[in-house]
Amino acid sequence: MTTSFTPAKSSFKDLWHTYNGIFPGKAKYTEKQYPSFDGKVVIVTGASTGVGYEVVKSLAGSTNARIYAFARNPEKTKAAIKKIELEVAQEYKKSKIDVHFIEIDFSDLPSIKPAVEEFLKKEDRLDLIIHNAGVMTPPPGSVTKQGYELQLGTNNIGPHLLQRLLDPLFIKTSKTNKPGESRIVWVASTASFHAPLGAIHYADPNFKTTEASPMAIYGQSKAVSILQSRYWSKANPEATNVISSSLCPGFLKTELQRHVAGIQAVVINLMLHPRRNGAYTELFAAFSPAVKTGDYIESFGKIGKARYDLDEKAAKKAWEFLDKEIQPYL
Repeated sequence: MTTSFTPAKSSFKDLWHTYNGIFPGKAKYTEKQYPSFDGKVVIVTGASTGVGYEVVKSLAGSTNARIYAFARNPEKTKAAIKKIELEVAQEYKKSKIDVHFIEIDFSDLPSIKPAVEEFLKKEDRLDLIIHNAGVMTPPPGSVTKQGYELQLGTNNIGPHLLQRLLDPLFIKTSKTNKPGESRIVWVASTASFHAPLGAIHYADPNFKTTEASPMAIYGQSKAVSILQSRYWSKANPEATNVISSSLCPGFLKTELQRHVAGIQAVVINLMLHPRRNGAYTELFAAFSPAVKTGDYIESFGKIGKARYDLDEKAAKKAWEFLDKEIQPYL
């Protein structure tokens, strides 16, 4: 039996976010404003391509942090790190970078704990986590190895498990840092406006029997990312020094659009900006003193507002749903 879902109500805010995505203006918070981050440790997921690649390059070129690129493909990621080293030398005049690869597959939950264990063998602190990895509008019916709708699994359930496993070290580190120095950045999207009312279609979260547009299913995963950012501090009240925020990196030319074809691809491409601008959005969330916990950041580095119905009640419900799904893999 095919059912439908209740979408969020459209509002003027939807139009504003779209306008801002097409005409965002220039980034004002860039490398010159970043802290040196001496002795700090950073994790960036999805770091082999797109915005994640640019985030790692910007961090490697403009800070002294030790950076871990968490990604699925070893050959591709190691090649990306070598390319980043060459580009950093050319663009930032820095001869050596401190970037390391750890293999992880967010579409396969049993792969996540070994990745964390490998990281914990190497490090005794963690200061910044950027949940950048994601997939957008894959072919209909795409699922993770555990049978979750691919976007829900890759964009939310996998990162939720990673964060929960890293929390003990991350929170411990945060207590040694200045307030707001430890941060979690959850990459969401303006597409969250297409999601079901309340973010998740709980009757059928994997859309197995529910009729919905590809953008609505993608939007569900990005609305959940916003709720994860908002509820993390509620779930970890002892972590008073941490800022957890979410963002739309911008309308960008990245590999996320690889599944979009035809006239839609042509139209979308006309609205897109260079992917480096997305790194400026993410690193604004990571470093700017203007950011507070629970904030939603718009392209390319300014405080915005997310959907009206993504309140604390919705955040708690989504968090509990995700906690239940990851329980066998902790």
